[in-house]
Amino acid sequence: MRFRALILTILLLLSDSWLAADDALLGFPKPNDDAKPGAIVLHGGGRVTDETFERFIELAGGQEARIVFVPSAGFRLADYRGKQEFLNAVNLRYGSWAKLAREGKVASFQFLATDNPADADSDLFIKPLLNATGVWFSGGSQLRLNYRFVGEFPQTTKFQDALMEVVKRGGVVGGTSAGTAAIPEIMTLWSERENPDSPETAVAAHGFGLLRNAIVEQHFQARGGRLERFCKLLRDSPRLDELTGRPGSGRLMVGLAIEESAALVIRRNHLEVIGDARAHIFLKSSGSKSLTWHELDPRETVQLRKLPGAPTALLREETALVR
Repeated sequence: MRFRALILTILLLLSDSWLAADDALLGFPKPNDDAKPGAIVLHGGGRVTDETFERFIELAGGQEARIVFVPSAGFRLADYRGKQEFLNAVNLRYGSWAKLAREGKVASFQFLATDNPADADSDLFIKPLLNATGVWFSGGSQLRLNYRFVGEFPQTTKFQDALMEVVKRGGVVGGTSAGTAAIPEIMTLWSERENPDSPETAVAAHGFGLLRNAIVEQHFQARGGRLERFCKLLRDSPRLDELTGRPGSGRLMVGLAIEESAALVIRRNHLEVIGDARAHIFLKSSGSKSLTWHELDPRETVQLRKLPGAPTALLREETALVR
């Protein structure tokens, strides 16, 4: 028999508004069935660990999973002499994914890619997403994902709407590196032209919109300017208001940062760290001028909570299993 000892450490953080729906804390898609919430997996880049790979397949339904893999951040059809040469290249690069269906580990698997932004509103192109239980985005350049799949804000494409429905019906959407960056509504980009010893400049565009109240940093490290530029953007509430088009949304924004070889599994307001490295959560003060930084170790889980008429609470769960 397995017993679970649960220690809850409640960290109270000042906030100046109450959100009735817990899902609104991260802007997570509201599930069609509350008993079957979907999931979002944010991988920080670098090697995708076996734990992350297997958890994604599990969340998608295991042997009944229908997986769609989008390699467009890293591979362009225009760079190959034909579709078959393109498929040969992505099959070689992502062999562990491509063989899932052949080995009976999932019900179906397919790559979905385009260079043409018009395809994002094509019923034929997005058809595989309508029955998908899991969608994964590779690394590469997040600007390629923005260009191909994201509508002129605040309009969304059929591709974006179909992604949202995957999560709403209980499926999982995930990605690594650029794929992670593109999942929220605000997609972070960074200028690499500054002096490498000074903080770099945060640049932002629009992503898929699956997390409306969070900004995400991948390849996170507390040196080389990445911490400074991320925190600067998170503190800039007026700029975040402008990017979202929702006055007041900036002061509610949560920062999620993931190191390489780590992943953050999000189910509504429950967050779990898997992989071999850490994830970090940044919560804003009441006046949005300061941030509280929470470092999460592998296998650590937390919940974000909003209490009526009281500060926001982050519940840190330290779970010990006794066999």
